[in-house]
Amino acid sequence: MKNLLTILLATILCSCQDNKEQLNLTEGVYISNVTIISTEDGTYSPHIGHLVIEKDIIVYADKNEPSINGTFEKIDGTGKFIIPGLIDSHVHIIPGVQGMLPHHIEKYPELATEFNSQMPRSYLYHGFTALINLGGISDERIASFNMQEVKPDLYHVGYSGAAVANGYPMNFTPEEFRFDAEPNFIYMESQAESIPDKYDPADHTPKAVVKRIKNSGGIAVKSYYERGFGRMSKLPVPTKRIMTELLNEAHSNGLVLTVHANSLEGHSFLADIGVDILSHGLWNWGKYKDVPRDSLPLEIKRTLDLQIQKQIGYTPTLTVIEGEEALVDTGFLDQPVLKKVVPKNLLEWYKTEEAQWFAKEIFNELTVEEVHIIYDNVQAHAMLALKYLSDNNGLILFGSDTPSAPTYGNQPGHNGNWELKLMKEAGVPLNKILASATFNNAKAFHLDASLGSLAIGKKANIIMMAKNPLMDIEAYDAIEQVVIGGKVIKREDLEVKE
Repeated sequence: MKNLLTILLATILCSCQDNKEQLNLTEGVYISNVTIISTEDGTYSPHIGHLVIEKDIIVYADKNEPSINGTFEKIDGTGKFIIPGLIDSHVHIIPGVQGMLPHHIEKYPELATEFNSQMPRSYLYHGFTALINLGGISDERIASFNMQEVKPDLYHVGYSGAAVANGYPMNFTPEEFRFDAEPNFIYMESQAESIPDKYDPADHTPKAVVKRIKNSGGIAVKSYYERGFGRMSKLPVPTKRIMTELLNEAHSNGLVLTVHANSLEGHSFLADIGVDILSHGLWNWGKYKDVPRDSLPLEIKRTLDLQIQKQIGYTPTLTVIEGEEALVDTGFLDQPVLKKVVPKNLLEWYKTEEAQWFAKEIFNELTVEEVHIIYDNVQAHAMLALKYLSDNNGLILFGSDTPSAPTYGNQPGHNGNWELKLMKEAGVPLNKILASATFNNAKAFHLDASLGSLAIGKKANIIMMAKNPLMDIEAYDAIEQVVIGGKVIKREDLEVKE
């Protein structure tokens, strides 16, 4: 009887092997014996397995070894870890250069050329295989970016955000140009006297604006709730009716509504409406700005609780604060990693007196010590709010806001890597950090059919690491290979070329 069972089992095993699905590849990649770290529901169960790519699509991901024929590159993943490519859901692919004004670019055109050539590679160097541009972007800029030989996938929100007339960020542009520069502005009767007659109010309703964003290829609607900061004050902000209409129109067009806000007033207003995503964390505490760094006022808790209850996406963007404070950090530009992602000549220019224009503008008469005191207090509040939201199962989305201002402190790719580490410093668990930059972002922006996880049928955007990102935040510094659209690139090949 025992011999009969042995023969029967052997027959079944042989039959299974004979019937194993055959993968016939023409432009394939096979990653074997690698630890696969991915999720479709927010929970992780890492396992050693095999992943196969054909052209730019994942066609196999399983614990069992596949049967493969045809043309393919084999990568031994023994001792390595793979995760989905990271998604930065808040960048600005500007036509300029971080830390430079137009007259600087005109004076040093070679620096701009070097920066724009390296910029897409710098994002990939740090594992960011998909970017969502949350500011206005032209067809020409999109085409210029996509012409690069190696670049992340780029998504956007149209030719401009849905700002209210004369509100943030329109206020930065001279009045005679601002309406042309922000073609998707929202008409407000309170601003009618300053809006040129050539603009028909019917073309600038929430319905008309959202439709235009959709037709331009945008995947989301970006709006703003910002009364001002620094020398700005009392900027017009959207009414509840306008924001509610933007939300409803976005949904009827299959888009999401993401809104700039970092104040208690803004977060409270937007949480009440129930927008989809807040594109900044809550760090401007208004009347509570001087409370102790370890104290979370009840009013702020209630606002965060409402966001948690409604599962509104929360994008911390901690590097907004750090990226400005970096301007008074004499050691910032000497970081070895910056030499790998920022052209050498541009790094040297950043160290000149000419490049300190923005620091002089925003810090004015403040001492370095005073700058640190102010910014460290704001950052402590931002981190406290993020930890509360994380501890209570809020929906965290990753975004770096690169660049948040004309500061050289927000460098492509490096800024996102810094953001990951700041989230860890704030107390966000490593599994939630990884989910925020992969599965959560893909789902929140309706990209999960193709991005966010390592599953059959999804795009082959993959990172291979020497360390486990669920165990060590330094894993994001241990990237060895980046796969973008099925193309395998060694990390060192993405570095600045001397």
